[in-house]
Amino acid sequence: MSDTLIHPSVIGPAGHVAIRRMSPVRMYRHTAALTWRILTQIRHNPEPLFLLGIQPILFLLLSTYIYGGQMAGSAHSYLQYEVPGVLGYNAVFATMSSAPALFGDVSRGVFDRFRSMPVSRLAPLIARYCGDLVLQMWALVLVLVVGFSLGFRIHTHWWHLGYGVLLLAAFSFGMAWLAMAIGLSVKSAETVQMLSFLCTIPLTFISGAFARTDTMPGWLQAFVKVNPVTWLAAAERGLLLGGPVARPVTYTLLSSLVVALVFAPLAIRGIARRR
Repeated sequence: MSDTLIHPSVIGPAGHVAIRRMSPVRMYRHTAALTWRILTQIRHNPEPLFLLGIQPILFLLLSTYIYGGQMAGSAHSYLQYEVPGVLGYNAVFATMSSAPALFGDVSRGVFDRFRSMPVSRLAPLIARYCGDLVLQMWALVLVLVVGFSLGFRIHTHWWHLGYGVLLLAAFSFGMAWLAMAIGLSVKSAETVQMLSFLCTIPLTFISGAFARTDTMPGWLQAFVKVNPVTWLAAAERGLLLGGPVARPVTYTLLSSLVVALVFAPLAIRGIARRR
């Protein structure tokens, strides 16, 4: 993958701009350096680790012991159904939380500094995805540890958990572009927070992540059946508990690709408008 680079050193005396091609190796190095910057910030400010870790755990505990008996007859039975859904919920929640962080970088002038340096214009965005993916994996490990301690068990092969993690990472890649488009296109922190919230709630709760689709009203099923989180949760259940895998995995990957194709240009255009 290549990228273009505009640097002040290549602007001629007549004002003409020479565009250099960014090699994949240099782009990888820039992305790795900026990802390390994000992880270093987390080391000095561990609050994101705590918030992104405690939130899905609290949701898992509360929904299991408050709604488990009503939803599945017992907390243990609902736990088996719920944990794959919580993994999908965590993917959306952790990814969408990057929108305010990205808006903060832009408002503090961090991207202006990057534009004055020989840095790939895509590297800061991909680095944001990589840094948020590390946070998501941290929360995923905590959810699984708590789930296993409560009685959740994998009914397929253990290595299917690795496939489930890869699927979550692929799904998060598409959602990351939605979050970045919001963070780069909106002009106020309050609006970024509200839009992130409005995207997270319908995608996670109006889905098959926590309740069976056939128990919902017919008019609501129309949205639930095309919601990518529904397919993600179904794919995770198939991988971890057994059941159909090929169709939900295919739909999850296709929906992630569609989201990326739609919102990646908007995110890149958002950077250009910030100049």
